[in-house]
Amino acid sequence: MFPKLMYPVSKNMAGMSDVLSSGEEDPSELNVDRISSLPWNVLDIILGEVSIIEAARTSVLAKDWQYKWLSISNLHVDYGATASALNKGNIEWEKFASIINRFLLHHSCTIRKFYLSAFCKPHYPDMYPWIQYLSTQEVEVLFLQELGPQQLFEVPSNLFSFKKLRRLYLGNCVLKLPSNFGGLISLREISFSNVLISDDDLHRMLRAYPLVEKLVLSRMPGIQHLRIYGPRLTMLVIDTNIEDIVIEEGAACLASVCIRNALCNDRMIRNWQSVIRCLHGLKALESLVLFGDFIKVWADDYNLETFPLRNGTMTHLSLRDVALDAVEVLKICLSLLRTCPNVKSFNITIKAAKGQKLFTQFLKENHGKFSFPVLNSISVTCPSGNSMECTMTLIEFLCANSPNIKVVSVTKGGKRDMNTSRVSRMLSRLRKICPDASVKYTYNSLL
Repeated sequence: MFPKLMYPVSKNMAGMSDVLSSGEEDPSELNVDRISSLPWNVLDIILGEVSIIEAARTSVLAKDWQYKWLSISNLHVDYGATASALNKGNIEWEKFASIINRFLLHHSCTIRKFYLSAFCKPHYPDMYPWIQYLSTQEVEVLFLQELGPQQLFEVPSNLFSFKKLRRLYLGNCVLKLPSNFGGLISLREISFSNVLISDDDLHRMLRAYPLVEKLVLSRMPGIQHLRIYGPRLTMLVIDTNIEDIVIEEGAACLASVCIRNALCNDRMIRNWQSVIRCLHGLKALESLVLFGDFIKVWADDYNLETFPLRNGTMTHLSLRDVALDAVEVLKICLSLLRTCPNVKSFNITIKAAKGQKLFTQFLKENHGKFSFPVLNSISVTCPSGNSMECTMTLIEFLCANSPNIKVVSVTKGGKRDMNTSRVSRMLSRLRKICPDASVKYTYNSLL
């Protein structure tokens, strides 16, 4: 049973809101209730897509709806959404907590998802009974996020009692593994953002849950030496300051890797080779996403003839926020395509570009060294303020050396689009280089 709660409960939730008309209807249709006749699994999905406040307000629709909201399997409590639904800029913790207590105390069915995002400190003791109760349910998705700046919620040890949990998201938390931790035997996805956990505890956790398929690590202040173990792991996203990475042999299924900018710091600049060694050893890698800061670090210590990353399984390469302002960066982009010869799709977002003469000179000097016979799709995005000359040099070179290219897509951002005649000339040049490809240009002012 859920522990006794301190807040009074009114099951009918009278006065929660007024029911507003959605517009005029055919008089003959006014008495037809199509929603109530829907199967419960459909109603459960509908009510689960709205905030708990909006779900509770359905109790005044009709007598049959009085308790439906207490049977939904998805509890979504967000501080901002709750304050907005109650037409308040701020909401007192007591009122916020009472909503959750009411739901848990009177809930009549299985809870599958629990989502909590709020300013919780200094009320963490109020949350411990919730987690204890939820651990006895068949919760499959658990999302806990502390919104307070510089605040970390210490997750209780009964987190590891969830038997059916498949997805775990923690934000702004402290996680300490008990000596005899277990549970979470069904865990498939871990997503941590600003979670304080030690190197050893994270490694122990990954070792203990070999069924994990997706791992996302963002801003992890306690991690220095990242050791990844996961025989079922297929997706890895790293966006945190670390010194080195080891992907153990157990990660034989790892197909998608994303390395974001926060990885780059003084320690990683000295040890970037550890990342490349990990990527080089992945036998199932299909998709790789690298961000510009890491590419810049890599470019500063570059050798064209001894390029360290070679992969024959990767089919998709995406480079984001690249500063195409040095020949060394251009070399990295081209070498990645050359030493990963089965890449079919190449996406690049260029945040800055300059050095047209140097680029042209390098490409002339290395004529014949680069060929991309499998590449069939190129997508280039240039946000505002970028010079198109360097970008076009790269695009034209890729097209000229990709005999099987089928799609070329160029997206330009900024406050002003290129004039029509310039766009026409650009498209004409590209279509001449690759006559069998579909060449498209798009302007997006939001970029």
